Amino acid sequence: MQAKNDRPAQKAVVLLNFGGPRNLEEVADFLYEILRDPNVIQLPFPLWLQNRFARRISSKRVVEVKEQYQQLGGKSPIVEATDQQSQQLTAALQKQDCHYKIYVAHRYLAGHAESVVKQIMEDRIEQIYTIPMYPHYSYATTGSSLEQLHDLLKQQGFRGTIQVLRSYPNHPYYAEALSDLLNQTLLEHSPIPEETLILCSAHGLPQSYVDKGDPYLMELWATVESLRKQFPQWKFQLCFQSRVGPAKWLQPYTDELIPQLPKQGVRSIVFVALSFVNDHLETLFEIDHTYFELARSVGLTPYRVPALETHPRFIELLCEQTLLWDQGIQGVELPPLLPPSQQFQRSSQWILYSWCITLLIALLYAVA
Repeated sequence: MQAKNDRPAQKAVVLLNFGGPRNLEEVADFLYEILRDPNVIQLPFPLWLQNRFARRISSKRVVEVKEQYQQLGGKSPIVEATDQQSQQLTAALQKQDCHYKIYVAHRYLAGHAESVVKQIMEDRIEQIYTIPMYPHYSYATTGSSLEQLHDLLKQQGFRGTIQVLRSYPNHPYYAEALSDLLNQTLLEHSPIPEETLILCSAHGLPQSYVDKGDPYLMELWATVESLRKQFPQWKFQLCFQSRVGPAKWLQPYTDELIPQLPKQGVRSIVFVALSFVNDHLETLFEIDHTYFELARSVGLTPYRVPALETHPRFIELLCEQTLLWDQGIQGVELPPLLPPSQQFQRSSQWILYSWCITLLIALLYAVA
């Protein structure tokens, strides 16, 4: 593609990540942004009503979550960690004589994506390659981040192209990086294979999402199977953490599975946190604190494999995929990867509920 005046089109890479509060003052807005995302919390209400619901719930939970972040030093490490990944990717590309600017957009860090899009427009970028820091595609993670980026760019009048690295659940470099970190953990602690279970604990997702076609579960299993092939003498189990609300989520739940393990002859568990490539609240607090305490309370010895972060093979994966995109080989067009619109479902259900309430009120008046 050639831009105006026959100059080469300006290209750039955008790393999409979850985000996290950079200080305790940002915790409330961070929670609010998560809860108001209709791709994460699907409610049959108009968005304005979900926003009110999100603000109410986040205000109730903020004290508890602040205390958790306080134990991590008063902030999430994910923003600085993603910046380090961006810097290492830039350096790796420069070694290949590829000098793209790398942007980082955090989905739930209030105002962050807006500022990134503004910079993209000021830099006159015309071709964008987005790389999710979620190895496994889900409408609630990669899809939601893409939708936000797409909508913001559209609002700013972006007329270029957007292509995406969809996911990489069984990419050789991803598998090698995970295997290397798992192997280091096993060598360091030397648990007995016959008495050890490797828990691949992933962020949970409502079962209904998968029933509607979300590929998240299938892609998680692809990663688990790739690890099993590398460690045939070890036992693996996929489980799910961080569920919210009363709805049925993907099972087994990590916190319900752990107490059952001693009865199965398990003495040690090794956590492998799937679905993210950075350590954050779900690994540093939910696993290292909550699940470790739970494991020890039932007589288990817990260990955890660190996140990929800037593992050389992971940076190599990001570099390779960018270079393939530069050559026109890699990259998926954006529209098919956007989450299904819920507008009609929301509107129709809200209208139905409104009519039911009106009818009920009319009946009450009629019999009064």
